[in-house]
Amino acid sequence: MIRTFDAAILTYHSISAGPPPLCIPPALFAQQMQWLRKNAQVLSLGGLAESLAGGSLPPKAVALTFDDGFQDFYDNASPVLERLGFPAMVFLPAGYCGKTSDWDAHARGRPVLSWNQVRELAARGLSFGSHGMSHTGLAGRTDAELAYEVIESRRLIEAETGRETEFFCYPYGSYDARALRAVSACYRGGACSTDLRVLVAEDDRFALPRIDVHYMRRPAVFRSVFTERFQLYLFARRLMRNFRSRMHSPRNPSHDAFRRTG
Repeated sequence: MIRTFDAAILTYHSISAGPPPLCIPPALFAQQMQWLRKNAQVLSLGGLAESLAGGSLPPKAVALTFDDGFQDFYDNASPVLERLGFPAMVFLPAGYCGKTSDWDAHARGRPVLSWNQVRELAARGLSFGSHGMSHTGLAGRTDAELAYEVIESRRLIEAETGRETEFFCYPYGSYDARALRAVSACYRGGACSTDLRVLVAEDDRFALPRIDVHYMRRPAVFRSVFTERFQLYLFARRLMRNFRSRMHSPRNPSHDAFRRTG
């Protein structure tokens, strides 16, 4: 049975001309944003989470999230978002700000936003959440490791921006019950997973499902986001992703960046 739904949280990583699956070309990103402007309600992640907490979701609602805080967000995404008046949430691996990424083969060598750029973007109305300190999965971590990734990252982002950090994003979608408890005790807004689904009213706001736009690169797929056909497409992609994940070692979370996105 295909469930009806009202909302989706979209995930982007790099807005650049680099290779898939990490990168979405700037021209394609601009086209996607123009389509959303005409066909969807683009809400902040906080606004969508508040609606979820209230037990209902607005029709044709979309929230935009950007994982990893790559510098090309500043160069290529933020001007488009500001021109259209769209809110967005950028999840920062706080220990990498002002440095280059090295956490997996897909991301290696990419500049991450500097704190000066983060402050500028925050002043321009964009929102920032935590992607941990070191972009490491949280499942199986000790209390000290969880405190570093969950609490210290929030403290650092708040110190640099002067604003509350309300949301967390699990690196690689990797978390367990202990990690979820640590995050829910520290962040009042919620947390994002990499569960490849649309959002429904029963979802836990500390394990919010999202849809990586890598799976929506074709314009026809992107434009089908609010249809039953799109849900069938996601179901098929989940089956394929789960099959691939079983073919690799679970000890290497970077083996399939879009089974558990960065």
